[in-house]
Amino acid sequence: MPVTARRTPLSRAVNAESSTDRPTGRTLAKHRRSSRPGTPRAAAAVLSVGLAVGGGAALSLTTTAAPASASTTAMTAAQQRGHTSIPSRPLLRLGDSGPTVKYVQKALHLGPDGYFGSSTVRVLKKFQASWGLKATGTTDKKTWGRLTWAAKHKVLYGNHGASSGTTTFRAKVLREAAKLKGTPYRYGGTTTRGFDCSGYTGYVYKYAGKKLPRTARQQYAATKHISRSAAKPGDLVFFRNGGGGVYHVGIYAGGNMLWHASKPGRPVAKAKIWTSSIAFGRV
Repeated sequence: MPVTARRTPLSRAVNAESSTDRPTGRTLAKHRRSSRPGTPRAAAAVLSVGLAVGGGAALSLTTTAAPASASTTAMTAAQQRGHTSIPSRPLLRLGDSGPTVKYVQKALHLGPDGYFGSSTVRVLKKFQASWGLKATGTTDKKTWGRLTWAAKHKVLYGNHGASSGTTTFRAKVLREAAKLKGTPYRYGGTTTRGFDCSGYTGYVYKYAGKKLPRTARQQYAATKHISRSAAKPGDLVFFRNGGGGVYHVGIYAGGNMLWHASKPGRPVAKAKIWTSSIAFGRV
């Protein structure tokens, strides 16, 4: 005997399945009110498909929604400092991490792993001490200034290639040079009553422990001539005219700066080096 399959429409199957359980009237309103405001919908979606199977029974397929992806974990304070822009000169310290830490490590000639560990602190302290900075092991503003200059000029330590005695001498030179700030200019002057350029450098070097000849030209002839990249704060910087002669001298302060007695009306001060026609000398 032939079997006749009867297809039940999907809408009728769904209505038939749910009509007996559907609340009405006031009950319907209560049923629709959510007991947990703002709660996400259930993660399961039910798909009821009416098929003509054994008399038109409805087949229910249930699929579970994929879980939401985890949100990005917020950076810690140490990571935020390590990701701060280099121009802002952040105060980096032990435990910080990020690309800015890598920049500091490269400037210190370290393998840049991006983590401010004990080795970075140790080398940074050595770097700071060599340039006469307070050896804190953190990147304060003055340390950033020296780091960026060192990275640009490919120089690391202030005492690189020199003995500790020489380093101490240069530190004394810089201290003595700063003490005389504000002393008036005086042509031919060699005392604190007033200095000319070579009188000032000769006085500073004398009180730091070494004697220089009287004039700028004589001082240039008495020093070991070095390149700008090799020059360290405390060395002498000489200014030359078009013919190669020396007409001025000062004390190199690092970072394109010098201490000098410039000209009448201007006292001893720290200033920018204003020309590229210069040479460096070391005693």
